[in-house]
Amino acid sequence: MDMDSKRRVLTAADHREPDRVPITFDAADEVYETLYSHFGTRRKEDLFDALHVDTWMILPRNFIYPEAEAALPDKTSIWGYKARRTAYSGGVYDEIYSCPLAGRDGLADIRGHAWPGEDALDFSHFSAEAASHADRAVIGVFTWGPYFVASFVRGMQDLLMDMATGGAYADLLLGTITEKCEFFLNKMLEEHGSGIDIVYMADDTCTQTGPIFSREAFGRYVAPYLRRFAGIVHGHGKKFLLHTCGSVRAFLPAIIDCGVDMLEPVQVRAAGMEPAGLKRDFGRDICFYGGVDLQKVLCSYSPEAVAGEVRMLIDVLGRDGGYVLGPGHTYIQPDSPIANILSMYRTAFEHGR
Repeated sequence: MDMDSKRRVLTAADHREPDRVPITFDAADEVYETLYSHFGTRRKEDLFDALHVDTWMILPRNFIYPEAEAALPDKTSIWGYKARRTAYSGGVYDEIYSCPLAGRDGLADIRGHAWPGEDALDFSHFSAEAASHADRAVIGVFTWGPYFVASFVRGMQDLLMDMATGGAYADLLLGTITEKCEFFLNKMLEEHGSGIDIVYMADDTCTQTGPIFSREAFGRYVAPYLRRFAGIVHGHGKKFLLHTCGSVRAFLPAIIDCGVDMLEPVQVRAAGMEPAGLKRDFGRDICFYGGVDLQKVLCSYSPEAVAGEVRMLIDVLGRDGGYVLGPGHTYIQPDSPIANILSMYRTAFEHGR
C-alpha cells in the first residue's frame, strides 16, 4: 500500500520497511536555479514533487545572519563572527574571516561576548509552514551544534587547543553556547513545534580521514549536550537528526548512546564509512540519511553509473528500513551535471520500490 511522504520517512526512521525508500533533497542555490529552469517552475513544492522528495525543512529566520546583514558582502553573524561573500568556480560561499574570541583567552572574554539574545532566531513562521507541508516529513532546525558554533566564534585552532588542554575555558565556552542552543531548541518545540516530525542539528566533528579530536574529548565536551538535546526532542515525540560530515564511525557508538535517531550525510568515501559495514554494525540503532557521494560519483560519473550507485545504496542501506536517500554532503554542488541529478532521483524513486 502506498504511504504518504510523512509516514514513509517515519517508518524508515523506525527501522521498518516503507513502501519505498524515502528521498530527501537540498542543494546550493545555483543547483536550485538550474532545476527550476529545467522543470519550468519557480515553486519549491513543484520541484520537490518532480523529484519525489519526501521531506520539508524549515529554518528559523536570521538563522545565520540578522536580516539587515544577510545581503551584505561583508556581514556579522548572530554569533558574532564575520564572513565575506567569496566567489569560486561555479558559485559563491560565505568565508569566515574574523572569529571574535580568537586569541582572547580569559574567561571574562567569554562572559563579555555579545551572545545572541532570546529573540535572535524567529520561529514564528514554523506552524503555518509545517501545516502547509503536512504531507511530507517536516524537519525543524533550531541552530547549529555547540561545537560547530564554538569553532566559528573561537576559531578552530584555539578551540582544539582549549579542548586538548582540558581547562576551564573550553568548559565555559561550550557550556555557554549549549545554554543558548538549548534555549532555542525549547523555544522552537514549545512554541512552534506542533507540526515538526524531526529536529535537525549540524555539528561537524570529523574530517575525511577521522575525527577532529579524541573519543575522550567527545565524551567530555560533545556527548553531554547531545544527550540533553536528544532527551528534549524525544520528550516532544520527535526524532533527532544529527549532521556530521566525514569519517564519523569512531564516534557512532557514543552518538547512538546519546539518543540520536538519524545520521546525515553518510559520506561514503570517508574512511570507515563503507555502506555495508555501516549497515552491519550500526543499522539496527541509527537511521542513515544521505549517502549519494558528491565528491566523485554525482559530479563526474555518467548518469548510468550514478544510477548504479543509487541502486547499491538502496539495496544495502535500505534493507529492513533505516535509510533515507539523499546527497552525501547535504547540499548538491554546482559541479554536478543536471543529467546526473535527474538520474539520481529517478532511480531512487523507481528502484526504491
